[in-house]
Amino acid sequence: MRREVTIWENNFVLIFTDAVMLYEAAAACENSDSNSAMAKASVLSVNCALEAEANSFLQSIVMNDKLLTELDKLKTLDKFDFVLQWHTNTELPRGDAHVQTIANMIGNRNNMVHPKVNSRKVIIETNNGPSGITHTEIKPPPRKGQDTKHKLLGRDFELYTDKDAKAALIAMTTFLNAFVEHWGIGYREAEKFLFKAWDGSINARPIMFRTNQIETLVRNKHFLDIQFMGIHGMIEEKA
Repeated sequence: MRREVTIWENNFVLIFTDAVMLYEAAAACENSDSNSAMAKASVLSVNCALEAEANSFLQSIVMNDKLLTELDKLKTLDKFDFVLQWHTNTELPRGDAHVQTIANMIGNRNNMVHPKVNSRKVIIETNNGPSGITHTEIKPPPRKGQDTKHKLLGRDFELYTDKDAKAALIAMTTFLNAFVEHWGIGYREAEKFLFKAWDGSINARPIMFRTNQIETLVRNKHFLDIQFMGIHGMIEEKA
């Protein structure tokens, strides 16, 4: 039987799972340079997933092409804010920790994709050892009361590891969980704007996905507390 159906393309889940798999690859790498390269790629993919998510949620608003073009120029968090205000008449809680973390991560992404040449004065220690001459930057000890905990902003890109990628994935998941909760829609409604979908389903959810995508998310459920979309029960989970 042949019939005509409509498919709504949406790459959010694809980009999200790519970011998770890049994190897994980084974590499995013993070579620090390879670990760092894949970790940075994972963090960038997380940022791309956030932008894809913001654009997807904008589709919940009926608008003409002119307004859509104007909204497309907004920054990522401003798009989320617009959607929330449109549906609930409340602003995105930018003072909340989970929103500030995303703002920091986006700022860090901007520095990565729009790099500038900067100069700074540092103290260097030079040694002549078995491996030849080495130059090591001597960093001053942290000031009293200075926050030395991991942040998603301001770190040297060369020092990125799988821990940074994992932190970025957790930050995005936490943000989206809270956003959908603020919006007041359940995950079944939210996933209409997350998955590739079609109108050919009969007595089934209209979403489309690849098995490996759901397997990847379920495999990492020990740290990804995904509540903004359904991932369990879509496939037979492996023991």
